[in-house]
Amino acid sequence: MARVVVVGAGIAGLSAAIHAVSSGHHVVLLEKKTKIGGRGTSQNIDGFSLHYGPHLVDKSGPFFRMCKKLSRVKPDVKSIRLDKIEVTGHGPIRPVGNIKQAALNKRAIRKRSRTNPYYQALIFLSNWGIEDNEYRVNSVVKSRLCVSNEGWIGLIGRLGAALDEVGVLIETRCEVVTIDGHQVHLKDGRNFSCDAVILACGPNGAKQILQPINGDLAEQKFSQLETSVASCVELGLDSRPMAGKHCLIDLEQNAAIIDYAAIQPKLNDTGSHISAIMVSEQSSNSSERLEELLNQHIAGWSKHIITDLRQSRIAVGYSNRINFDAFAKHHILLAGAWVQSDYALSDAAADTGKRAAKGIAGIL
Repeated sequence: MARVVVVGAGIAGLSAAIHAVSSGHHVVLLEKKTKIGGRGTSQNIDGFSLHYGPHLVDKSGPFFRMCKKLSRVKPDVKSIRLDKIEVTGHGPIRPVGNIKQAALNKRAIRKRSRTNPYYQALIFLSNWGIEDNEYRVNSVVKSRLCVSNEGWIGLIGRLGAALDEVGVLIETRCEVVTIDGHQVHLKDGRNFSCDAVILACGPNGAKQILQPINGDLAEQKFSQLETSVASCVELGLDSRPMAGKHCLIDLEQNAAIIDYAAIQPKLNDTGSHISAIMVSEQSSNSSERLEELLNQHIAGWSKHIITDLRQSRIAVGYSNRINFDAFAKHHILLAGAWVQSDYALSDAAADTGKRAAKGIAGIL
């Protein structure tokens, strides 16, 4: 049994802690913020569970499988449907009543035709256009990309409850400043002795911790990592401006508008829960451009706001991701959506958390 410190209590850190405990290790989970979940958390305001950017769970992916395995009650999810995904300027991906066009669209998607707007739309929706992740594209096509009736805060709560049941110590407001051999030093002056560390605190936090340990290696690995950013807005509305559509995708603006309530009616049966995203290298006026997009596609939305949550710049994906064991010789493993995985987004976080936990045995 090893003493393991997991830094960061987002999806990657929670996954790492769960799998490390399952392997018989003693785990301490440290989180810098006041609550767990990271980007996977949400705020419950006026009856709406508002997220930090659009979140769609793949019910065949490692994150959902972990939530399902750890829970006595199966999560209630509803799938986003191709006939309710509209590509602006082209129409629905699977148009109802137009068998010929539906067949043409299906053929183009099956051939992975990158010049076809419908396939382009699936790439964008599956991974915000960052990588052509075939696994997640297939999840959209096969109706496996879903919205949970609990919101993400409910799914995160399942993981936290599972760790609490097995007695894992989760400490919030704990900022790690340095790692010195087998000692993890906190900003508040406390130290934790350990045999292995899993850094699941995001690329910026991980780089800051790793530079004093091996600056050349840290510079080499993190300089290759490319981060894609976006502006996002979550809206609780007392109207239904999308008229039952699940998603609108605007390829010209690298943007999408999702109505969670249309996909999962249990979230709200009278209004809409809108989540909009615009992926862009420009950050100076990204919020204004996103509002213009909403005005263009769901006119009048601003007159029906019950509550909202806006993010002008958030990380939504990574290219040239780092291997989970790049710093294994220092008894440090990495986990997160920025770490190399066959999966993307939350599934990459869950997958790399598991891989890091399983990799502990190899570095002791």
